[in-house]
Amino acid sequence: MFGMVNRHIIQTIQTTYGEQKWIDIIASIPEIPHFSQLQQYPDEITFLIIKKSVETLDIDIDLLLETLGRGWIKETADGPWGIYYELYGDTIFTFLNNLDSLHAALGAQLTDLSPPSFLCKHVKADTICVRYMSNRDGLTYFVKGLLKGLCEKFSYPAHVTIEQTRSDLIKYDEYLIEKI
Repeated sequence: MFGMVNRHIIQTIQTTYGEQKWIDIIASIPEIPHFSQLQQYPDEITFLIIKKSVETLDIDIDLLLETLGRGWIKETADGPWGIYYELYGDTIFTFLNNLDSLHAALGAQLTDLSPPSFLCKHVKADTICVRYMSNRDGLTYFVKGLLKGLCEKFSYPAHVTIEQTRSDLIKYDEYLIEKI
């Protein structure tokens, strides 16, 4: 994962739980690099930070991942990446349909990017089905948080549910976004 994602995780934990809790967490991690925003780091480092955070804070991993995903949307939309939200769609459905194009554009700047892929369709007038495909395991609830964050960003009040998780036979997670 890129350093910016790891920094987001660290900042979220520090802001939510306090600096002392973060110090307790890093005390249980053998070596943690100083993350450079645009540098790629092994996923194992990110997942170790999350694992040690869950253990130290005694919180549910799914809840932490969902919180991180939701916060990631706010952070990127309000920061220097915000222009991408404007360029790739003015509704949640349009934006979701353009996520692969957005990641392709980001890949021109972030050459080590290994982006996921998304397929979206309306299954009902007020229900969007999102299929998430990635070479990374363990991000189901992070993506759920991303989708919730996008609902907030695009003022689309909705429930987000996980309908299908990846397995040996199925190589994607599937979500429903049901407008309230």
